[in-house]
Amino acid sequence: MKFQQETLSDIANTFCSTLQALIPLPICIGLLNIASTDIGGVFPAMDMLGVDGQTLCAFMFGTCNLPPPPKLDLNTLFKGKMEKPCPRAFSTCKREPLKVLHISDYHLDMRFVAGSEANCAGQLCCRVFPYTNLSAPIQEPASIFGNYLCDTPEAVGRSLFQNVPKVTGYGWEDFSFGLFTGDLVSHDLWELTEPYALAEELVSYQQFFDGMGGVKMYPTLGNHDTFPHAFTAFPNQSQVLPANASYGVQQEWNYGNVSAAWENYGWLNASEASTVVTSGLGIYRAVTPEGLVIISLNSDVWYYFNLYAYIGSNTVDPTGTFGILIDYLLEAEEENKAVWLIQHVNTGGSTDYEALPAATDLFYQIVDRFNNTIRATFFGHTHADELGVFYTNNGTVQNAQTAASVAYIMPSITTYTNLNAGFRYYLVDPESFDIMDSVNFYANVSNTNEWAKNGDVTWEFEYSARDTYDPEHKLLAENEPLSAAFWHQVTEQIHTNQTMYETYIDLRTKKFRPFTLETPAKKNLTLCGLRSMSVPLFEQCLGSMASTTSFL
Repeated sequence: MKFQQETLSDIANTFCSTLQALIPLPICIGLLNIASTDIGGVFPAMDMLGVDGQTLCAFMFGTCNLPPPPKLDLNTLFKGKMEKPCPRAFSTCKREPLKVLHISDYHLDMRFVAGSEANCAGQLCCRVFPYTNLSAPIQEPASIFGNYLCDTPEAVGRSLFQNVPKVTGYGWEDFSFGLFTGDLVSHDLWELTEPYALAEELVSYQQFFDGMGGVKMYPTLGNHDTFPHAFTAFPNQSQVLPANASYGVQQEWNYGNVSAAWENYGWLNASEASTVVTSGLGIYRAVTPEGLVIISLNSDVWYYFNLYAYIGSNTVDPTGTFGILIDYLLEAEEENKAVWLIQHVNTGGSTDYEALPAATDLFYQIVDRFNNTIRATFFGHTHADELGVFYTNNGTVQNAQTAASVAYIMPSITTYTNLNAGFRYYLVDPESFDIMDSVNFYANVSNTNEWAKNGDVTWEFEYSARDTYDPEHKLLAENEPLSAAFWHQVTEQIHTNQTMYETYIDLRTKKFRPFTLETPAKKNLTLCGLRSMSVPLFEQCLGSMASTTSFL
């Protein structure tokens, strides 16, 4: 049975009226109107009475148990190359470290209106919606530099790039390259159109290019970097989807436009950029001038809000994404090249999870198998400053000796919701491509009135991971990298030392005030997240399903 777009749109008012206690009427109607084609195409293609439906029920309603992930034939997946090379020996950095900029979750708001309501209820603030009561007096006028309930105004984006050299002490010529781990478009999912979403992407990339003084940027796609939000169809689903919900109309326009921009700016070469489109998956592999391999994955493959990801959600690699990743990693291993993985939606490491279990389980096994080759993985999405540790043997024993890899979950530029803005750079060993330090900066949004008087945002040094998490320099020798073993020892301190725990949760928000301690239940989520880089491990640690609707 194929639902038609008009049918679902026609019932939007009636349907959404019954849900007003859960979701504001204009938001519900807008989402259903925008996504009706996708819903009408996807639901009939899903096994609603089987594990597809069970997984959807667990994530969307929390009333079903998640099915266990499928059994993996790792020998076949890894092309018979199950045995790892001998563990590499970590050495101290002997040369001047590379400087690598990292930003994430830009969320430019081209509809931002200075002077509009900055303390609204029920939707994104600092703008004028069609249904806003314009006669109501403004309680808190939006500053030109934004507010804690708003996305990024253009003035903040411009300030970021102007101030990176000033606050870091490095000129743009000192940075080897940059990473961007996704999300350019504003959070008003119910108000978006395809042209608007694409415009926000291309305008944002142009701002990056104009602001970074010629430094290369290696980007990845976020769940907001498409239209409708996160609804990414895949080429191998063409047999089960109607034409108006197929890959051809869902993503081809987007992949083609953004990859052309990446090539035009010189961030990717023609071969690298073409893979974004020809793969049908929005992924690519690039090699930096220094010889580091960067593999960018499209995390909509495993994102819970992407309805297309539920088709065969509990089968092994239904889109083929992980098969491509494994091929890339086998090649890098054979050639003894270091790899960084970049993607947007985290597979763990947070107080919540929004990735489908089967995909995270396979991702975990891949990181374990290739931990000699993968130097680090990088995510965005949560808007918070977080981390997670992978362990060998699927985390059955978790200690410094079994720690296999670390995931850096990057804080956001956007302040949405109740966060300060932040960015960081890494100091990187130019031979091993291990990370020597993560140096973080933030902008305290409670100072927007002062910024308005001064005409610019004040970006401040926040912390060095090396100095903050090893203040007495007992865990690391001088010039020794931030290894997975080091980060495991940090998690031990966060577990056992109240001061270090409070430091971690304070930095997670980029020092948002007032600082508040977590409830015991939220603390359990934090502690489980640090060592659970897959949904099954998080479930095992926590013992119950967590909320999955925090970040969108």
